Amino acid sequence: MRKLGFFIFLISTIGYAQNKQVLYDFAGLPQTLMLNPGAEVSQKFHFGMPLFTQLSVQGGFTGFSTYDIFADNGIDINDKIRKAVNNFGKTEFVAINEQLEVFNGGFRLKNNNYLSFGYYQEFDLLAKIPRDLVDLYYAGNSEINRHYSIKKMAFRTELLGVLHVGLSKKINEKWNVGARAKIYSSVFNASSKSNSGSFFTEEGTQNIYKQHLDNIGFLMQTSGVFFESGEKFDASYVKSKLLFGGNLGLGIDVGFTHYLKKQWEITGSILDLGFINNTKNVRSYRLKGNFELDGLQLNFDPNNPENYWTDLKEEFDNSIVLDTLYKSYISFRPVKLNGAASYSFGRKYDDCRFLIDPDLYVNKLGFQWFSTVGAVHSYMAGTLFYERWINKYLQTKLTYTVDPYSFSNVGLGLSTQIGVFNAYFTADNLLGLRNVYDAKSASFQLGINFIFKDNN
Repeated sequence: MRKLGFFIFLISTIGYAQNKQVLYDFAGLPQTLMLNPGAEVSQKFHFGMPLFTQLSVQGGFTGFSTYDIFADNGIDINDKIRKAVNNFGKTEFVAINEQLEVFNGGFRLKNNNYLSFGYYQEFDLLAKIPRDLVDLYYAGNSEINRHYSIKKMAFRTELLGVLHVGLSKKINEKWNVGARAKIYSSVFNASSKSNSGSFFTEEGTQNIYKQHLDNIGFLMQTSGVFFESGEKFDASYVKSKLLFGGNLGLGIDVGFTHYLKKQWEITGSILDLGFINNTKNVRSYRLKGNFELDGLQLNFDPNNPENYWTDLKEEFDNSIVLDTLYKSYISFRPVKLNGAASYSFGRKYDDCRFLIDPDLYVNKLGFQWFSTVGAVHSYMAGTLFYERWINKYLQTKLTYTVDPYSFSNVGLGLSTQIGVFNAYFTADNLLGLRNVYDAKSASFQLGINFIFKDNN
């Protein structure tokens, strides 16, 4: 049951990718400015339907899928768990990212620059799980002299609100650049990184085995997790902290769009270059030390009883020291990098072969690269995409992505524009719909905008 409970816990938490490859540079949507503030948009102004501007949920686990453990295929569940453990890499990671755009708007200035602004709530969770800890939990310390290290163990989780304002500027026919300033308000933050030390067992001298905690160094920093007297974690507390009552920070996004030729386009962006100064409800825990146990030498003298467990606890506490710290700290946001190159082709003609719109190409084919850089984990992903106007009301995008979760991630985006009303939906890992329990990741975004073109 202990082994099965461990895997159920991991599976229940899956569900940090932050790679919105389908939405990136798609259909001229206002939300593309959030992924590249230097994206070129054609509208006069826009606003999103409050709370329906964008909902984004992403998550995954690189280690195994639910189907690997619970498939009804006649194989004993213990054998399936054993196989999943044997296939576990040196380090796997589990991640969740959720964003809710509360409001989003923008308008074109007299100098033709486009000003956009908004506010969104975001939740992140990312944890690295080293193979050593999985083996130790699954099989116990059955391997003599094997060091089970915590060096690669790390995690980070945070809930925050973000107020932002950005400007997209067209320099000339070839270049469009942009930047976005952000104010972060963190409800809570917890992280652990740069840990060291190991646990190992060797042949004993006084007893059969001797257990060691060797050079343990562990630090967990938290803010907003532990409360002062009278405070409690409820809806009013979260609301007050999201609206600039939490730990505050600053960030910036930058991006560009460059036309090599009329049909060749290169875009790129750097997102969340920023930090949060954690000063409220701060509590951190640090473990340091060495400890070894060669068993207890039991003395059954009724005239001189000994409290073995109290003595053992005192020896452990004196060897592995736990310090509680109340010092403020700075946490950096995970930085996201985007880059893409695309080629547009296919003119649109009427029945008499007259060109309808000389600036419109029906098809776009390209490649996008994404990378995230953070203290817990960094990874890259590559995407091939094809974008097409079906008609004047509907635009689609098809993607194929290779990332740490899968080599067969197919995604689809749909955007419809009827008058000023716009609705869009994107999702990836569509092949996983054949068996959702076998999917290691999933992602979707949806939203509603009101977009006013220059001719409306």
